[in-house]
Amino acid sequence: MNPEASPNSDLQVSVSLTQTLVKALQEYAVPDINDLLLQADIDPALLLETENRIPFFKQEHFWQLANQISGDDGFPLAFAEHTQPASFSVAGYIVMNSRTIGEAMDAMVTYQRSAGEGGSFALQRDDENLNIQYLPVNPDSPISPIRSCALIAANLVLGRWLVGSAYTPTHVSLCLPEPEHKQRFDDFFQCPVSYQQSSDFMLFPRELENTAIPHASHEILDLMKQRAEKIINAATHKAPVTAQVSKLIAESLLGQEPDKARIAEKLGVSQRTLQRKLAKEKSSYQEVLDKTRHQLALDYLQQPKLTITDTAYLLGFTEPSAFYRAFKKWHGMTPGQYRENQGS
Repeated sequence: MNPEASPNSDLQVSVSLTQTLVKALQEYAVPDINDLLLQADIDPALLLETENRIPFFKQEHFWQLANQISGDDGFPLAFAEHTQPASFSVAGYIVMNSRTIGEAMDAMVTYQRSAGEGGSFALQRDDENLNIQYLPVNPDSPISPIRSCALIAANLVLGRWLVGSAYTPTHVSLCLPEPEHKQRFDDFFQCPVSYQQSSDFMLFPRELENTAIPHASHEILDLMKQRAEKIINAATHKAPVTAQVSKLIAESLLGQEPDKARIAEKLGVSQRTLQRKLAKEKSSYQEVLDKTRHQLALDYLQQPKLTITDTAYLLGFTEPSAFYRAFKKWHGMTPGQYRENQGS
């Protein structure tokens, strides 16, 4: 089938999940993973930047090639075992800083699209159970049972990152055909597993949703959710393109500087066109980036529970020292000195 004619041809996925797929493949004797990526029409260089996204149909093709070359009916579990919160992009970061497992499950349902549009998580509650389900966009595809099992298993790994063995289901249902080595699946899920089912889901005891997530940074989580709204409100007095760029920058800041090419792509223009539009508003991309960071920095430094390192990370600086230099340029003093002055 011609991908361009597919109803899913416009869907995009973050490279973070594809990076995890590559790490899983490294367990197998694959002579050249980059060649496998190219066979799926994926430029390996795209995987170097976590902000990049690729068409879903290309990632799905890569899944098919990867599963085939692994020769392992447990390949979905190999994928899951390499999963980290960052594999789910922004969704993973929000989940790991949620207050409880219930909030984390809700956040995964809400923010899954930041990781990819190849499917979605759904959560159902009844008196006794939590049912977390994965719904692929194309359930009739031959690779969907493999991919869905991998995402269900990855959700389990993510939950165990948060609260350890407390995140253990009472039952797992998979569309996957019964594997030859069932014991590996039993050992992984630690509960009864049903195969060749009509849907992919895990059942957990209802009381699990009240389990607190230790070490979650509630303040950072709240600030992340609030900051886009603040930028939107502040942008009402700015010129249209400047406001849009400022909003997109604020949404993309987290441990790295937003890529200008990616911002331009989100606005549907080239980098040159973006720069020209900003120039008409007597601004530039670097100026908008600096002002957005500056505005957010002043707000974050008012939050006593945020360390300077936390603030630097939230502003997209890869090193605290870079934040120190930028802030000194803005205010002629270090962030610590500014905070002390505000306190006094």
